[in-house]
Amino acid sequence: MHVLPQAGPQRPDTGPIPVAGRPALLPPRLREGDVVAVATPSAPVVTPRRLDRGVAALRALGYEVRLGPLAARGVHDGTPDQRAAELNSFFRDPGVRCVVASLGGLTSNAVLGALDYDALRADPKIITGYSDITTVLLAVLRRTGLVTFHGPTLLPELAEYPQVLPYTRDGFLRAVARPEPLGRLSPPDERTEELLYWDEADDRPRHTLPADGWRWLHPGSGTGPLVGGNLETIGLLAGTPYFPDFSGAVVVLETTSTDVRNVERALTHLRMLGVFDTMAALLLGRSFRGPEGFEATLRRTVGALTAPYGVPVVAGMDIGHSDPMLTLPLGVRARVDSSTETVEVLDAAVR
Repeated sequence: MHVLPQAGPQRPDTGPIPVAGRPALLPPRLREGDVVAVATPSAPVVTPRRLDRGVAALRALGYEVRLGPLAARGVHDGTPDQRAAELNSFFRDPGVRCVVASLGGLTSNAVLGALDYDALRADPKIITGYSDITTVLLAVLRRTGLVTFHGPTLLPELAEYPQVLPYTRDGFLRAVARPEPLGRLSPPDERTEELLYWDEADDRPRHTLPADGWRWLHPGSGTGPLVGGNLETIGLLAGTPYFPDFSGAVVVLETTSTDVRNVERALTHLRMLGVFDTMAALLLGRSFRGPEGFEATLRRTVGALTAPYGVPVVAGMDIGHSDPMLTLPLGVRARVDSSTETVEVLDAAVR
C-alpha cells in the first residue's frame, strides 16, 4: 500500500487574507498537453470502471492525467493528513496545471489547515470541484486570492457515459482554457435527473428532459465577484479563517437538500452571518432530485427570505448538483440584470 507522507499538525495558514476589491490572482490557462491531476480530498473512489472512464475523457480532451494515489485506496478514506498531503503534492508540482477533485463527500474541511497556500500563491493552478469541495475552493480563494472554479469533478461529470455532456464540457473549457471573459451565460436545452448506479448500470446514456430555464425571483441589477458554492457546506466555514468575504458579491448557492425547512435554516444562518446585507445579487442552483413541487416551494422560500434586500435573484440555474452544469469562476466579477435577463461574467478567469 502506498502511504503518503504526513501533512503535519493542522493549523490555520498565517498568510494574508484577501480583502474585497483586491485584484484576483489568475492561474495560467489550461493548454493541450498540460497535466491535470486528480485528487481525492473527501470521499473515497469505489468505482474503478467509472474512474477509468473519467481519466479517458480527460485524455480525449488533450490533457495528460496524473492520478493521485488515494484514488486507488478503494472503500477506505485517506486520513486528513494523507488527503492534504496529496493535494499539496500537486500544489507544489510545477508540472501540474490543473487539479480536479475525483468527487465530493463530507469531510474536505478536515484538510484546510494543512494545505500549502504559499505554494498556490507562488504557482497558481486551476482547481475545480463542487459540493463538499466548496470548502477547498473557498479556503483557497480566501487565503490566496486565487480564482477557483465551481465546476465539474471527475466521476460525476467527466466520467459521464458515453462522454461528458456537451454543455458541461464546453462551459468548463471556456472557463479554464480561454483567457477571455465567459460573457453572457445561457441555460441548457436539456437536463437529466436519472440516477444510474456507477459501475452497475451506467453503461448507457441517461434519459433527458427539456430544461426548465432560469427564473427571476426579484428584479434589479448588481455587479460583484462570484462567491459561494454548496449551501450546507458554506456554513461549515463560519467562524473559521476560511469563511469567504461576501462583501458586494454575486452570491452563488446550490443545495442537495430536498427538505425546504433545511434550506430555510441554512439560508437563515447565512443571513445571520451578514452574507445578504451587502450582496449584489443571488444565483440559486436548480434543486437536486427534489420531490414533485419542491422546486416551486424552494423558489417561494428563497424569494421571501431575500425580498428585503432589494437585489436581483435568479433561481433554477444549472449550478452544482445539476446535469449538465455551469462552470463558475469564483472571485471573478459578474453582472446580473433583470431588465435584460442577463447573467454575465465580466472578466477572464485565466491568463
